[in-house]
Amino acid sequence: MNRFHIKAAYTEQPLPPDLPETERAAYIALTVIYRCYRSGVLPQEHAEVFKEQLVNWDTCPPMERAAQLQYALANEWARGRNGADVWENLRILFIEYGMLMHQRFVYG
Repeated sequence: MNRFHIKAAYTEQPLPPDLPETERAAYIALTVIYRCYRSGVLPQEHAEVFKEQLVNWDTCPPMERAAQLQYALANEWARGRNGADVWENLRILFIEYGMLMHQRFVYG
């Protein structure tokens, strides 16, 4: 993820058209992390660790990826219950989480 994508996530812009499909779930999770940080729910030091994992999604260990996806799913689900249109985000996050669990099951 490049610096333009990171800045777009901070300002909660829609998915950038040039963002690789493999990084879409990480982008959504990064927007969630930034939102939680700005609202005071997430301390800065935790947000920085999570951001580092998300911007380096391809090298992030599977268990950390799973935790990031679960956190993003829970937060997006809550936003949806409050009326936000999050269906596309949830779809992307669920697919990524399902693929991660499938890889874990197949490859151990």
